[in-house]
Amino acid sequence: MNFKRLFSTDKFKGERNYLSIQRIYEIIRTVLLFALSAAVYLIGFLTTHTNKNLLTIVAVLGVLPAAKSAVNMIMFIRFKSCDKAFSEKVSKLIGSSSESAFDLVFTSYEKNYQVAHLVVKSGSVICYTEKAELNEENFSKHIGTYLKAENYKDITIKVFKDKDKYLERLKALSELKNSGNEEGIMNVLKSISL
Repeated sequence: MNFKRLFSTDKFKGERNYLSIQRIYEIIRTVLLFALSAAVYLIGFLTTHTNKNLLTIVAVLGVLPAAKSAVNMIMFIRFKSCDKAFSEKVSKLIGSSSESAFDLVFTSYEKNYQVAHLVVKSGSVICYTEKAELNEENFSKHIGTYLKAENYKDITIKVFKDKDKYLERLKALSELKNSGNEEGIMNVLKSISL
């Protein structure tokens, strides 16, 4: 068990099975935070035999981070990781590329966009989603807005819903040279994902 993962997910975003593994950590963190608040309340009540004590206030304030953690937990429960066989095919095809990521969920005010795999190369962001209902135009606008805000302009965003076509595109991308912006673009994309 990696205890750092209970408090920060930034280092682990984009790993294979990120959503499935992080879901477990979110559940553990939420249970621990609620249990801590309950324990503080019980200690205060058992020592003073009344609710009117400082530990009751601390326990109530402790529920705030627990509730925030519960919201994160619910978000992770809603989404599942990319198909294992597909993720293995992609990993064999691209190797350990720093400009690719698995299991990203982009949230917006209107909709959530789940992307099974994403590659950044030569001014292009190529995504594969297992969700047929993902609206490519809205998704492209959403992440394009954040990329433009970070001065990454003229980025082509393409979403594939067919595995075979996506794998063909990955093969074609492997022949292209990097533009030098891949790491920065990937950092922006990871920072705006769940």
